[in-house]
This record gives sequence, structure tokens and C-alpha cells, in this order.
Amino acid sequence: MAAHALADVYRGLKEVGLTKGQVRAILPDWWDPEVATTDSGLWETAILLGRRLSLEAEALIEGRVQPCESISRPRFKHTARVSPDQLRPAAMIASGLAKAILGSIPVAESHGRISVKSVRAELLKTPNRRIDFDAILDFAWNIGIPVIPLPYLPKGIRKMDAAAIKVGSRPAIILALRTNSKAWISFLLAHELGHICLGHIPENGALFEGSLTDTSEFDAQSQMDQQERSANEFALELLGGHEVERQIAQWGHAMPAIELAAKASELASALKTAPGHLVLRHAFMTHAWPEARIALKFLTDDLDAQPALVNRMTREIDMQSISDDLRDYLEQITGLVAEG
Repeated sequence: MAAHALADVYRGLKEVGLTKGQVRAILPDWWDPEVATTDSGLWETAILLGRRLSLEAEALIEGRVQPCESISRPRFKHTARVSPDQLRPAAMIASGLAKAILGSIPVAESHGRISVKSVRAELLKTPNRRIDFDAILDFAWNIGIPVIPLPYLPKGIRKMDAAAIKVGSRPAIILALRTNSKAWISFLLAHELGHICLGHIPENGALFEGSLTDTSEFDAQSQMDQQERSANEFALELLGGHEVERQIAQWGHAMPAIELAAKASELASALKTAPGHLVLRHAFMTHAWPEARIALKFLTDDLDAQPALVNRMTREIDMQSISDDLRDYLEQITGLVAEG
């Protein structure tokens, strides 16, 4: 052990894009480089980092980055502007987070593949229910898929929009896009749920989405391209399907934001979806994004997605099953506030 030092750990993590400052931000507040000057302290440092980044501690001490077996098959959907190397530090943090959260909730029954029609039928069983952010969030947690917000990464780390992860055979969804719009988050959530329900994520696998809104120059394998199309189709059908497109096509292209918000509010109930989703669907069809962004601000039920994600996770997980140092870390990067 004496042959190894903290410099070896830094060297290994630098190769995957983490600076010393970012490594320090990942470690607990009480940690100091002096801790790692002894063999036991170096081990403790490597274990702390390993748990936070889903990496093998022994390899870290030797200056190597080796994913834990529980999440060892990551894939990246990226664009010309976002590379896998840029996403890798955030992916390691997301993997460690998913592992910790899944360890704090009961193991759910394995459901296998689930069709979008089955999900819609389940969500619409309740009278007057619509398929929106709250309904999809409820569905995911109720079948044992935690939905984990990741808004606060260390400074300089490039975030993905979202991710679908399996720790062993247990799935989790990560939502890192920092927006309070429930319409935007509901599409991300439905898309990642689609990847899981359609069987795109193998055991110990993960798919990290660099951007779900940037459609230019996807650099991915053809199989992944097809999976992305399938996940998009799943999300769009879940949130309203072809009838939404048919109705919106009658609206025309040019429309003031206030009129767009009013039309969406009027039609949403009949289509059993949220007005915000209709606004976004209109923008995707017409590219009238400035009007859509303003229209969303007129919709009071489109607000506060991030607090809703955090509040739901706070209710669902058993914080006492998570060690104190890791609990502080979860609070720091998710915005979670521990009770008591």
C-alpha cells in the first residue's frame, strides 16, 4: 500500500474527466487530503469515492477506473456537441446515486416488458385521471422504479438530460435536466420509462441521454437509433398519441402565446393529457419555440417539477438505511431534505 498515494487516485479520475476540485466536491465536507496520507485513510478515501461513483475502490487506489459489477455496461446517446467522454463523470455519479437509492427502497416484483397500451390503461383506470407528469411519476414509483432528480452536480461537470439504469435487474430513472416545467419533465420521464418497459436496458446496464431535445447529428449505433425512436414513440403515445397530433394539426402555425395556452387548456381535458404537453407538441410540429416557452408560463399547473420530484423521493426512500456520509451526499446533489 505504501507504494500508492492520493496522487494515483487523482490521476485515474483525471483520465475520465474529473479534476481535483471536482473530486474534492464529491467527497464529504469533513474530508481533508491529510486523511489519505496513511494506508487506512487512503482506503477510506477510495471507498468513499467508489460508493459515490460506482467504482471499485481497489482499482482507484492503483490509479485505475473500474466500474462496479452492478453497473458495468453503460451506453451513451450523444450528439456532435456532447461526447461520451464529457458525459462519463456525470454518468458515474448517476450510477452511484441509483445504487444508493435502490438500496433504500423495497425490492419490487419484476414486471418484464410492459406495452404502452398497458401503461395507458393502468393510468386511466381512475375516473377523470389524465396522463401527465404526476400520473407517470406515480406509476414509476408504484412499480418499483425510483425517479431520481440530479440537478446539482459539482461545478464544471457536463450533465446528461436523463438516464435509464439497471443495478443488477432493478431499474431506476435519472432526471438531470434542470427545469421546473412539468411538461418537459413528463416527456423525459415517459421516454426513459419507455426504454425500461421496452427492454432496452440490460441487467447492469445504463443508457445516458446527452440531450433529448437536440435532434442534430446523433452519433450512435443504428440499434440505439432504433431504440431512441421506439422510446420516443412510447412517450408520445403514452402522452396522447396520434389523436393529439391530429387535433394540433388543425391549430395552424402562427399563434400568439396566450392563445396557444388557452387552446391547450381547452383541449387537454378531452385528450386526457396536460395542457403543457399540447403546447410542447405544437412547438415540435411548428418549431414555434418562442411562443411555446411563453405559453408554458401561463399554465399554472406546469410549475414546480423539481420540488415535486424531490418531495416524492423523500417520501419513498428510507434514509436510515443510507450511511450518514452518503446521506449528506444525496442531499447535496439531489436537493433532498432529510426529515428530522
